[in-house]
Amino acid sequence: MKTIQDVAKLANVSVSTVSNVLNGREARMRPETLARVQQAIADLGFRPNQSARMLKTGHMPMIGLMVPTVANPYFGVLARWVEACALERGYGLLLCNTYRNPAHERQYAEALMAQGVRGVILGSALAAHEHLIPLVAQGLAAVSLDRASSTDGLLRDFVSVDNRQAAAMATDHLLALGHRHIAFISAPMQSMNRLARQEGAQAACDRAGASLYVYTGTSDGDYTETEMAELGARAAAAVHRDLYPQCTAFVGVNDMVAIGLLAGLREAGVNVPQQVSVVGIDGIFLGEYVSPALTTVGQPMRALAAAAVDHVLTRMKEPGLPPQTSIFPPTLIERGSTGPGLR
Repeated sequence: MKTIQDVAKLANVSVSTVSNVLNGREARMRPETLARVQQAIADLGFRPNQSARMLKTGHMPMIGLMVPTVANPYFGVLARWVEACALERGYGLLLCNTYRNPAHERQYAEALMAQGVRGVILGSALAAHEHLIPLVAQGLAAVSLDRASSTDGLLRDFVSVDNRQAAAMATDHLLALGHRHIAFISAPMQSMNRLARQEGAQAACDRAGASLYVYTGTSDGDYTETEMAELGARAAAAVHRDLYPQCTAFVGVNDMVAIGLLAGLREAGVNVPQQVSVVGIDGIFLGEYVSPALTTVGQPMRALAAAAVDHVLTRMKEPGLPPQTSIFPPTLIERGSTGPGLR
């Protein structure tokens, strides 16, 4: 790793001169000296240690991250990477659990702005964001880590895995194994990724001339991550009771639902993957340790986090920029919970 001393040596200047350039104190500096330092920084690919700079000055600017709850391992991993990427860029992170409640989102956003925070990442975007319109009008830079908001002109910047493709990939995997009747299991469609994933699963079945059964929970409650798993367990029992042997495969809207499906099928005496197959979406680490290990569709978590941080920092500095969008492809992770469909 290159140091400030390396830059000074290459530019043939003192370390204090390089420090002045890095901290924007070059007003009285000779143009040729400034040019040499800047060229040395570029040639070496030098990046200042932002954490050290913050410790020295005693000040660290912050951004916010709102997630439904870190009780879901997916959001815990997401928060870890967002924090790491923010620190690399000289920012700290304030984490808020919103339980997908619009009132909580607004309360947290107001509190963050009151503390001088001007940028926030929404870790699982609701389908609409009217509750944030006044705050965005006051200068809050908001980036959706999901997909564009349905509220016109609000969350123009977004970062997401291709949720439609993720669900289509999970469904196509089952179709390739010979399954023709597939159940899609989800909590109510109150978030944008759930809607997109159902659309992706339906599109895959339509292309193949296969059937998709959609099972959603009731609209009561916030659906904690434990309740997501319980939803999967209930759905497994209900679908297997009513539709087996016609329906031989399940797609969980996320891995927590899929883990619940495995538990519910085991309780019902159903063998996975010998009788039915199960696929999740997200790629959380728990899926590797259940039995059988969960086939899932993973996401590039660090890349998503880095793009979200970059987008929100750019929006904070240049609010007039056109919308920024970053869409990342998912990856199928084949494990032990999927097998050939019954003939």
